[in-house]
Amino acid sequence: MDTVRKLIGKKIRAIRREKGLTQVKLADKAQLMYQYVGAVERGTRNISLDSLERIITALDVDLEQFINLTNINKNLISEEEANKGYILTLHNSLLKPRSVQEIKTIHKITEEILKILPPIKQA
Repeated sequence: MDTVRKLIGKKIRAIRREKGLTQVKLADKAQLMYQYVGAVERGTRNISLDSLERIITALDVDLEQFINLTNINKNLISEEEANKGYILTLHNSLLKPRSVQEIKTIHKITEEILKILPPIKQA
């Protein structure tokens, strides 16, 4: 299982690529060295909270979605949960520019889709 540092790096890389940014462009927007961004993405550099805040701001994502504290368990996050958090972040970024009415409509459609899926088994 990966460390939190590596999972955060993977998440930064995935969001950066999804947004079509290079490491150089992200570093420029975050006012950091591109070598530092690369090392953070690989999980070989321990990122400071200040630098993480700069990167999250430069990526234009919400801190709560990025961190997703409900998925942290003894300083480790499962790969499945890390992917789930990333997908939710992408979903949020798609909805963010939409009007409230559009978001409500999408929510209703989502509810209807979930009704036809098999129920989730509770542990």
